[in-house]
Amino acid sequence: MSPPPKSSDLQGISQELVLQSVPENNQLLALTPYAGLHGRVPPGIRAVRSVQLNRLTEGPVGLPTPNVALDSQNFPFMESTIQAAPVGYGVVKIKNIPFGTKRAEIVAFLGRNSKILNDNQEPVHIIMERVSSKTQDCYVEFVTTQDAVRAVDRHRDNQTKGRPARLGERPVEVLLSSQAALMQDLFPLASGVWWDGGKPVIQAPVDGQPWKTFKGFVTEEEMTMLVKHVEIPQRSPYSKECPQRPYECMISTIKKLPWYMADRITLRQRHAIHEATVKLIGLLKQALQRDHRQYETTINQQLMKRLVTAAMLCPGFSVVQKDNIAVLADMEQDRALMFNQPRFAEQWVHLHGICPKPGVAMDVLEWYIAVIREETTRYIQSKHIVERNEIQRTSCYTSLYFGYIWYELGLPTGKELDNLSLHEMARHELAVIERALRRALPAASAELN
Repeated sequence: MSPPPKSSDLQGISQELVLQSVPENNQLLALTPYAGLHGRVPPGIRAVRSVQLNRLTEGPVGLPTPNVALDSQNFPFMESTIQAAPVGYGVVKIKNIPFGTKRAEIVAFLGRNSKILNDNQEPVHIIMERVSSKTQDCYVEFVTTQDAVRAVDRHRDNQTKGRPARLGERPVEVLLSSQAALMQDLFPLASGVWWDGGKPVIQAPVDGQPWKTFKGFVTEEEMTMLVKHVEIPQRSPYSKECPQRPYECMISTIKKLPWYMADRITLRQRHAIHEATVKLIGLLKQALQRDHRQYETTINQQLMKRLVTAAMLCPGFSVVQKDNIAVLADMEQDRALMFNQPRFAEQWVHLHGICPKPGVAMDVLEWYIAVIREETTRYIQSKHIVERNEIQRTSCYTSLYFGYIWYELGLPTGKELDNLSLHEMARHELAVIERALRRALPAASAELN
């Protein structure tokens, strides 16, 4: 669970601002329908609310209409994977690199003025076979294709002048490449797909040739082996000599996996990637706590920062998955908020496909959550006592921060849940939230008429 927020974080977000605080002891009191929601908001409270929330709750009843609440300008939730999109960056391929090549050596080789993408965009991708850990070629992303062309031309000019390109003592070849070639080498086991630039095009299944059917961009075995290379380095000679490579491979996997293809990525596949990420962060944390002077130029805090940042910016991970990473990395809450994490992120356990919209005011987000919490609780309390008691017994074992939204979601279990796509999950969650809000707002307004 996330560490408790600092007292300063709570200023301006009181019970009056967000209707109710987080349920104490995971229990919700019996609610008078929409108690505290009706009527004009007192000036003292409006003074400390955000402009967005004041605009949303202005008027005699203090509530927006359903259409206003669901308007894209106000609605604070979104499908997390829509933050990803295909890219058209220029790509250069460096062939025949020494297997121990470091990222900084690649950047220095190309030159700081080469218009490589910013470091936080992770432009250097040293290809590693996830099963064998063998280092292959290197790809570098540039701001534009023309920038990549200029970098290649510069190295060709040097070669014609008798200055061949070298990394260490090894001569290398610098070629103009493409996003398609990069993606093909990063995800070599993705069958049934061809790459149109950086965008995957999924092929129709071929009768009698199941090996040509698309099953995912990475396999669970690849993720398992990536972790094993770190856990048991003596069985992986390449990783033993180049210990940073599995971590960098995971960074490239997270950054370049086409998360926008959310209808082709299942919850199980995402779990495999997230689980491997969490394990690698844990292993790297342990390595940093040991005396590792032999590898201090490669296994260092900078590598940890890159891995954690890539995971926290991943558009495919859920709010709770990112919270797990933040806690493992000992991240302060202020820092987590910069990655678009909400307060009480650990309480989003029932939402797997949506996240807060970037830039949404915190009190607006928590106001919506409070409305959902109260409406879903009212809905459960309206049921027959036998059914209600059974639901409430189950609720003792889960979070009620979003009220009884878990009941209204009605998710399957086991393989049926695992095989749901991220897109299917997000659409279902948004539909349930919309249904709860449409029930809540007209009902609350009607009581005042």
